[in-house]
Amino acid sequence: MLTRRCLTFSDPQALPDGPVLRREVLEQNLLASQLLEAARSNAESILAQARRQSAQLADEAREQARAEVWRQADALLNEWQQQRQQMWTDIIASAETLVSEAMQCLLGETVQPERIKPLLRQLAAAQPSDEAGVLHCHPAELDAVSHHLQTTQALWSVRADPQLPPDSLCLRTALGDFSLSWGALVAQVWPLPQVPAQSVR
Repeated sequence: MLTRRCLTFSDPQALPDGPVLRREVLEQNLLASQLLEAARSNAESILAQARRQSAQLADEAREQARAEVWRQADALLNEWQQQRQQMWTDIIASAETLVSEAMQCLLGETVQPERIKPLLRQLAAAQPSDEAGVLHCHPAELDAVSHHLQTTQALWSVRADPQLPPDSLCLRTALGDFSLSWGALVAQVWPLPQVPAQSVR
């Protein structure tokens, strides 16, 4: 029984002129077909690998760009936070200076007769109530000190001392001498903030 088969040659010029195909021609055509198929498969593999590498490089580039954007955003945010913190620090320092200067001005405007009472109150609070002593003051303030001393429970006698400056008291007891002035009391109650020295550039 005869069977008809079709053969496809990769090179039509390889067909013989006669009706008979030689074995060498068939083998060469088969080898050429195999080589062509292997080359096509290899090319498709190389192309697929190139596509994968291209996609990977694109992903890496996107990740690097995203990381760079976040890095720059973090740097800007940190700088903004530092500037904001410095701004609030400056505002607080300015406010404290203004309040301190205002309090210093108000305390400085207290008239002399009114300064004796808080001085006596501070000395009495720092000494035992049953401790006897001699309270020295400027002669011009002797009456005011004697008057305000009656409002305390201290067992002190009053003596004028021309060596003491105005608005100053000195209590002498068995425990020692205790001095207090209006300026020291104001500085203790509401001290002026220390202004940092500016660096010279």
